[in-house]
Amino acid sequence: MMMKMNKGLFSSLLVLAVTSTPFAFTNVSANNSSSESKQPSYSLVVKGFDWGPSVHKIVLNTGSTIQGNTLAKDSFKILAERNYPMFNFDTQSSYDGFDSGSRSINNTYLSDEEGNKLDKQTGQYITIEMSVHPDLATASTFNFDLQTFTNQYVDLQYTIIQQKALKDAAGNVINDLTTTQETPHTVIEQSIDKFDLTGKFDYKDAKYGDIALTYASYLPDTDGKKLPLIIWLHGAGEGGTDPRIALLGNRVTALAEDAVQKFFGDAAVLVPQTPTFWMNNGTGQYTQDGSSMYTNALTALIKQYVKDNKTDIDPKRIYIGGCSNGGFMSLNMLLANPNYFAAAYPSAEAYLDTWLTNKDIAKLKNIPIWFTAAGADQTVDTSKNTTPTYKRLIAAGAPNVHYSYFDTVLDLSGQYAKGKGDNSPYEYNGHWSWIYVLNNEVSNDYNGKPVKVEGKAVTLMEWLAKQSK
Repeated sequence: MMMKMNKGLFSSLLVLAVTSTPFAFTNVSANNSSSESKQPSYSLVVKGFDWGPSVHKIVLNTGSTIQGNTLAKDSFKILAERNYPMFNFDTQSSYDGFDSGSRSINNTYLSDEEGNKLDKQTGQYITIEMSVHPDLATASTFNFDLQTFTNQYVDLQYTIIQQKALKDAAGNVINDLTTTQETPHTVIEQSIDKFDLTGKFDYKDAKYGDIALTYASYLPDTDGKKLPLIIWLHGAGEGGTDPRIALLGNRVTALAEDAVQKFFGDAAVLVPQTPTFWMNNGTGQYTQDGSSMYTNALTALIKQYVKDNKTDIDPKRIYIGGCSNGGFMSLNMLLANPNYFAAAYPSAEAYLDTWLTNKDIAKLKNIPIWFTAAGADQTVDTSKNTTPTYKRLIAAGAPNVHYSYFDTVLDLSGQYAKGKGDNSPYEYNGHWSWIYVLNNEVSNDYNGKPVKVEGKAVTLMEWLAKQSK
């Protein structure tokens, strides 16, 4: 797994069968000569968003050369279905969950096979862009399973209905692009195209026995220079053996995008995944003292990855962070390896302050740490976790520890509103303060004043990039 990935689009060729649906199909009549095109096929293009992955485009392979000027926004109608397992806790029985509905179309245009718009008059591929929203279930490729308390992939079925006739390059009418249950299609998980998803690490723990971890990684071309390493530890909902879930459950892919990478002059990214959850005490239960069965295994994984990529990674610039369960594990790793990491950036961290002894505070106080949390968090009580821990570190004389405290978690992009006539910013679950971190929208300290480095105000990612052992 220690290979460098190319920059091409990573496609999960999950060939899915589209089930029959009860929807009425709109027939397109043609009063001109018509041409029978090849059987159409299509790709669902998935992108990671602040709330998780959503289908935001469909790329239709028409099998013909289509005139772009015959395309219109309403040339097609899109119907979506999702199926996923559910569990009734009252009856202790499983049943099939189901969502369905039409998707709102924003734009339709000629494109290449990956959905990139073409500045041409004719083309074989048509991209249909659709609206997405944090509350739009039919767009999401994940469902949160309340029985396992993890995100799981759903079974997606999309139906593309042609509503208006198109013309090919020869002027023939094309009216047979409506998909059926036999129409082949693929899923392109666009946001993870830079990552190697094949990482596996086996460890034999003296106390807990055999432990198998999976991981995703991103290693850009180094051009002979050594790169910093950014480590992200996922929350409880992203545990399992499929690193895609750890990347997409929260928008962790942002760490490999230019908006973050530019501060580091390129950085490697490592996203370890536990098969259960980081706070597992070894019995399948949540820790009651801050210990984790994965401490030694995760330490070994990180050090092995750095060793295997020693020509590319700067051991003096290794940064660790994560959300919720992963925020807990970030502190756990700092305590286990107080001299290893250059800095940490935990958010909504679930490490109870009462688990930290004065000796632990002494270990942590000289490590650069930037905490992020929100008062609206109903999952982790900041008054029992981050807030008292931060205050103890400051009282102990910590010279480079910061804490960005938000009242709520709001969409700051301006793209998503509460809706139903309320145009104020969409409010996310108060636990999801890591949205601010991954969007690099964190800049103020606990006192409300900007964090500064050498007199200059910085964001969290700017600050992180400046830390070195």
